[in-house]
Amino acid sequence: MDSQQRKLIILIVLLGAWGLIFVFRSPWGSPARPEPRGAVATAARTPVAQGGGLPRLKQELLHLPPPAYPPEVQTLFGTPAPAAPPPRPIQVTVTAPAPPPDLFQEEAKRLRYVGFLQAPGRTTAFIVHGTEVYTVEAGATIAGRFRIQAVTEEAVVLSSIPGGNQVRLPLTAEAAPAPKR
Repeated sequence: MDSQQRKLIILIVLLGAWGLIFVFRSPWGSPARPEPRGAVATAARTPVAQGGGLPRLKQELLHLPPPAYPPEVQTLFGTPAPAAPPPRPIQVTVTAPAPPPDLFQEEAKRLRYVGFLQAPGRTTAFIVHGTEVYTVEAGATIAGRFRIQAVTEEAVVLSSIPGGNQVRLPLTAEAAPAPKR
């Protein structure tokens, strides 16, 4: 069988299937739909008008006066709660704005004391600032802003160049990242 004959057979089979579907599900006929179970029971209970299959409309219910409401609110759960007291006026306290952070203190937080070296008569401290490592002794300056006042095994005391502020840097356990070479 060649390709043309196969295509012709497939076309004939598809047309036959379409024709069967069209015959059994014709769009102009009324399909038989089963009644829902609840509809049969409801139809048996509703009274039917004498001339047809629809129930009679009770028009007298449309012209009833509205019911009178009681003058006060009633609740199903007991007596209503007492009215809430009026709200108290809010007292606003004005606080002074926080002082700006000390720039010396903020920059000193970026410094870390990571180690020391003791030689006879002097102690050298290793201080990290960003990626730079400074080796300093007492009296030296770092980055032109910090003066080393004292170096001990536990901490380094830094002061500002004018001498107004002091910061104590404790020895940290974490090592600084190695500078790139």
